[in-house]
Amino acid sequence: MKALDHKILLEESEMPRAWYNIMADMPNKPMPPLNPGTKEPLGPEDLAPLFPMELIKQEMSAERYIDIPDEVLDIYKLYRPSPLFRAHHLEKALDTPAKIYYKYEGGSPSGSHKPNTAIAQAYYNKMEGVKKITTETGAGQWGSALSFACQKFGIELDVYMVKLSYNLIAN
Repeated sequence: MKALDHKILLEESEMPRAWYNIMADMPNKPMPPLNPGTKEPLGPEDLAPLFPMELIKQEMSAERYIDIPDEVLDIYKLYRPSPLFRAHHLEKALDTPAKIYYKYEGGSPSGSHKPNTAIAQAYYNKMEGVKKITTETGAGQWGSALSFACQKFGIELDVYMVKLSYNLIAN
């Protein structure tokens, strides 16, 4: 990359094949989430009624990298890799020696970063035999991202808009 290049574009073959788990590199690990009923650290059995076991394992994993399933990668390739932009003007305005970059996720099916997790969540639910998911959405990005993901894996989806957002739109 030259000094004044503004964007980095990767080829599909350069896409990561694993998710990075920041917990592996944190020197001070956060306290574990607590079960609201027992006030004891949550275990997999507490989360099993709500989430696929593979997602629970990932949430509790200390592994640095978690392989991305090929089925998920194939769908990511519909809109990824996303371009990475260098914020030269922001660097100048801040008078910083730091190099500042940002990703543009507007090319995704819902126009945000949310399909990145929605696709994986739908995939792992499908692998556990889930036929229908219900979710809520605020501004609509999560609902549209999960709708796209569920359609790709043949999962039925009900999306409910939170009352505050609905009232803002209705009035």
